[in-house]
Amino acid sequence: MSIWIWALIVVVVVAAFIAVLGKKEDLSDMSEEEFEAEAKRSSMIGAGVAELHKAFQPNRVKQVVEEKLRAKEVRSFSGDKPHGPEDEHAPKS
Repeated sequence: MSIWIWALIVVVVVAAFIAVLGKKEDLSDMSEEEFEAEAKRSSMIGAGVAELHKAFQPNRVKQVVEEKLRAKEVRSFSGDKPHGPEDEHAPKS
């Protein structure tokens, strides 16, 4: 009997997975104005969540911002010599 329960659970999970992936996207039949309104609403929600994080965890927000800046600096470092006026005292090659 136990195997039938597990088989039923697997079938339900697979059916749910297929239903979710087969669902038509909401954005596919939106007009440009509707899309812009949805994007603005989503960005306002994101800004509200960010402000809540700042209010409840100010030190954590500061830490995340510093980590992002540090990662950006590391990514932008190419290792090449800086381009600019060459040092007059440096030996010419």
